[in-house]
Amino acid sequence: MNTLDDCLSANRPLIFVVTESDMEILQHLKTRDGSFFVYSTTLAGTMPLNRYLEPKNRPANNDAQSTGTVLENVLNGAVRETKATYGFKTIIFLDCESYINDPQVIRRIKDIVGRYQVDEEYTYNLVMLSQRVCVPAPLERLSEVVTFSLPSGGELRTLSDNLSKKLELSGKDAPTEEVVNNLKGLTLFEVEQAYLQSHGLFKKIELDFIMNFKKSAISKTDLLSLMETDTSFEAIGGLDRLKKWIRKSAGGWSVEGQKFGLPLLKGLLLVGLPGTGKSLVSKAMGNEWHLPLIAFDPSRVFSSRVGDSESNMRRVLQLVENIAPCILFIDEIEKGFAGLQSSSFSDSGVTARVIGSFLTWMQECKAPVFTIATANNIMAMPPELISRFDETFFVNLPQKEERMDIFKIHIGRLNRDASKFDLSALADASNRLSGREIEQALRESMYDAFSVKKELTTKIILDVLAKKTTVTTTMAEQLQKLMDWVGYDEEKGDGIRARFASDPDPMDMANVKAEIEKLLGEDPKKS
Repeated sequence: MNTLDDCLSANRPLIFVVTESDMEILQHLKTRDGSFFVYSTTLAGTMPLNRYLEPKNRPANNDAQSTGTVLENVLNGAVRETKATYGFKTIIFLDCESYINDPQVIRRIKDIVGRYQVDEEYTYNLVMLSQRVCVPAPLERLSEVVTFSLPSGGELRTLSDNLSKKLELSGKDAPTEEVVNNLKGLTLFEVEQAYLQSHGLFKKIELDFIMNFKKSAISKTDLLSLMETDTSFEAIGGLDRLKKWIRKSAGGWSVEGQKFGLPLLKGLLLVGLPGTGKSLVSKAMGNEWHLPLIAFDPSRVFSSRVGDSESNMRRVLQLVENIAPCILFIDEIEKGFAGLQSSSFSDSGVTARVIGSFLTWMQECKAPVFTIATANNIMAMPPELISRFDETFFVNLPQKEERMDIFKIHIGRLNRDASKFDLSALADASNRLSGREIEQALRESMYDAFSVKKELTTKIILDVLAKKTTVTTTMAEQLQKLMDWVGYDEEKGDGIRARFASDPDPMDMANVKAEIEKLLGEDPKKS
């Protein structure tokens, strides 16, 4: 893939650059040999780069030139220089998305590229900066599109060291290696601001402050968000098989694992009914692996403007790679990527192209990014998407021992002593309930106890549980389809198309299927 430096060295006449920070590109170009000029809609024409980077030396620009006029000057070779230079003159256009689709602007750019092709003495090229890909169709075959990545780990380390010296930080006040690793995904300007603010508040660089600053910076994109990872596996009842797999797989992200040569895994797919703990496990995974957890809602990339959806997806994937190493979390992925089959006639193929970009990225991505996704309706997912994940786990309704653990955890969260409750009786009374429904029952029980001025007891909880409708009743058809899709291999003691997150109980599975068949076989008029 070509970089900005490659394109400039090859004297490409028209380069579109996608960047999160104009200033960092300008600072980078300042280090290169050549003649660079800057144009924005607030300037009276073009300005030499060095002069632009010194705002105090800028003249008052009361008569800003139009983009068309500037391009006309470039076409005629009329960009003036303060001193004799040689070689190509590169004109950098800031915020080009605001004017690039003007038909006259497009025509003048085509004229400039055309003169470049036929006039050997013509030595001008154009660099268009924007935060998203915005190449008009008439210019697509004439241009090169590159992405100017956010700072690398080495650049962040250098800046961190320089700022530490400037702020006179040393010893325990100096930024730790964990702090520097969590700077990934920020621009150099944002890093400087984060360090200055942290030092001003705490007289040192606080990891929690950097994480919150980064969360705020990422949230500004409206495409991604940084999630809290304060949940641990100890706060989740059951799912022992799944927890074991996650803990084993953490080795690929360790220094020792990399030295051993462990290949990084691509992703994990969790399927099951709502409320069974899929999202909770995803949050705990970030804590278990000590990696930032980035939430991505695919529906946010879709836009009514032509080309924006595909551009947004490319931007999301680029941001994720810049933040890496990280975990990318997609909740209810089947809803976010719905419509693949009908895309060709429902939206001119936009959905298909967006999903295709994501599929290709999962397959080809070299950055250390692990994708964990949840799905309630696995049948709505395209097979090619399922196959991208290294492993698929079926998160079933909790068994009795798991329900006892869930009650113990949630009763403890209510500041009650779980040992004073009959957990076995509560587990028996909550058969076929999900973890979320158990939590809801406990909340209702607290209100019932408060309303009668009594302390929470086993009996109060049992009375509430007796009124709860089981998930096998409310979602019988979906559960039947899900269990049929997963299947069960008696010899392996595991699912056929997905592994069980907990040790399966064949007898209980048979009972569940019998209950579902009975429910679905009832006369609708009677029910």
